[in-house]
Amino acid sequence: MSYVINCECGTEVRGENTEEVADNAERHVEADHPELVGKISRDELLARARQG
Repeated sequence: MSYVINCECGTEVRGENTEEVADNAERHVEADHPELVGKISRDELLARARQG
């Protein structure tokens, strides 16, 4: 079962499971939203994850 997080910037972050989608979302934040590093928790990212 795959998961997706839709970022406010329009990027779809995907992963095969919750751990992978959270890891990919953290990498996306670091690369594209460095001003948010340390301000968004892993739990907050996972709260946005949906099956997809």
